[in-house]
Amino acid sequence: MNKRNILTSIALSAMLLAGASAARAETMDDMRFGDLMAAKMMDSNKDGMISRAEFVDMMGKMWDAKAKKMGVKGGKMSIVEFDEVLKYMKAGG
Repeated sequence: MNKRNILTSIALSAMLLAGASAARAETMDDMRFGDLMAAKMMDSNKDGMISRAEFVDMMGKMWDAKAKKMGVKGGKMSIVEFDEVLKYMKAGG
């Protein structure tokens, strides 16, 4: 290999490594409320429409993620815990 090919290979390798680290998978915990409420995230069947069921499903996923993060037990939040979720929603995550 000549010097130019080696430098090109190094540059391509560096770009691939940088892209791989930037493209980490997001979990529900990582996502902001605005991201969760984006139409493309809610449109689970990709028909270009948001049904009530799709909306409620995404809200349930948000509830589950926040409840897990807060350590909520028994599937119920106290009023104080729910106020934290509302603050999260109002702030946009």
